[in-house]
Amino acid sequence: MQIGRRSFLGNGMALFGSAAVAGLKAQTAAKRHTERPRVRIGVIADPHIGTGWMMGINSPATEKAFRYFREEDVDAVAVLGDFTNGGTIEQMDEFARIWYEVFPDDTGLNGKRVEKLFVTGNHDTACWKPPEAWNPETHVVPRLAEHWRRCFREEYAPAWRKEINGFQFTGLNWGVYPKKDVKDAYRREDLEPVFREAFARAKPGEPVFHIQHAPPPKTCYCSGASYGTAEELFGADERLFMLTGHLHKPLTHPRNIWQGGYTLVSAGVITWASFPPFGWPKDLPGGAAYAKSQCTVSVYDDEIVVERKSTWTGDRLGDDWRIPLPLDRGTFPYTADRMAARAKTPFFPSGATVEANVGMGENVFWKVPPNKKAVQGKGGIVLTFPAARIDSGEDMVYCYEVTATRADDGQKVATKRFTTEFFMGQRYMRNTYEVLFAAEKLPEGVPCRFAVQAVDFFDRKSDAIVSAPIAFRHFI
Repeated sequence: MQIGRRSFLGNGMALFGSAAVAGLKAQTAAKRHTERPRVRIGVIADPHIGTGWMMGINSPATEKAFRYFREEDVDAVAVLGDFTNGGTIEQMDEFARIWYEVFPDDTGLNGKRVEKLFVTGNHDTACWKPPEAWNPETHVVPRLAEHWRRCFREEYAPAWRKEINGFQFTGLNWGVYPKKDVKDAYRREDLEPVFREAFARAKPGEPVFHIQHAPPPKTCYCSGASYGTAEELFGADERLFMLTGHLHKPLTHPRNIWQGGYTLVSAGVITWASFPPFGWPKDLPGGAAYAKSQCTVSVYDDEIVVERKSTWTGDRLGDDWRIPLPLDRGTFPYTADRMAARAKTPFFPSGATVEANVGMGENVFWKVPPNKKAVQGKGGIVLTFPAARIDSGEDMVYCYEVTATRADDGQKVATKRFTTEFFMGQRYMRNTYEVLFAAEKLPEGVPCRFAVQAVDFFDRKSDAIVSAPIAFRHFI
């Protein structure tokens, strides 16, 4: 599909944060763009419209993200799969209603066309059952192409290619009930001809954007599973710029961007982040929905800028990711080793100490999974200490590691990690932490010292701060 070069009104976004990187060293200040991006894409992942009690949360969050993209005058919106939760007709209709309410007739500001870059995910195609197992009166799978045409006013294809402002975009839909297992969800025969044409049309050094639901393994944070994607096609050309969802991981995590032979951005989640695993603080705006996030991808002459934002609050979720153009894997700034080399080691304030007391602690009654018995616990040693800091806009304190050692002989007793609120963004990180080292891990009546270290996303650890010796005794 050929789409002409479109105007971008306004002066563009003021871009702050981490600098683009040439080789190993970042610039001291990020460039502020006043020119119009050559193309700008709004990106969301995993709306899961129709998830039971969250039905009243996901629809307005999706609409809120779309309206932000409209105000930013994007050229296209990418939805990275799982726009429904169960692949029902009602859910797909609801998603389409939201889209056309914000972008009537696929148009944005001043009647400019906004291209749909939509792909299905495993929840949309209900791939765990064959099409004949689903009721055609309630689910889209038996007549997916028909419902796609009706809802989105375009033809459905397993893989597709579109051209926007001279840039190539490809998409790969999740397969409908694989013949053997879920690993057939993505198939080489669908993707290869689309890739071949897109890369043939793309200019040297310019990105070819590819959109699919799940990331290939061993790329971004928690990308462990393989879904049968033709990985041998990825990385053959450094111009590949992949956008994926599926993982539901917080967009604050710096390893949601990955560069190796190509570039991949795991674009957060519009529903719920799957970290921490159970429960969310109730006193924060949005409650369980607070981690909803979105990103925009802007392509300029000299770099690609990825902006991360909270959908509900509009807060920036860390420095913009900035990739210099032309794309050259020799100068990729977000390879694992280069990100680790830039990472700053966490540190505690001068004079910081750990206060240790016998008690119950705030985490004893932490929420547990559904259908699991809640365990009150026997208490333990409650540790109170100030938050550590990192002199970086690219990294955050990921967790605190606490090691208990016997005071008499220095023998290690146990080690435990406590995760921070990194998933909510820097604004909501605590100034002071109180954590419980459970009694079950401690020798009763034996004095122990507790050493606390702050840990970043690359497992860099601060110097330890240590408590005075204290012995645990069960309450009578």
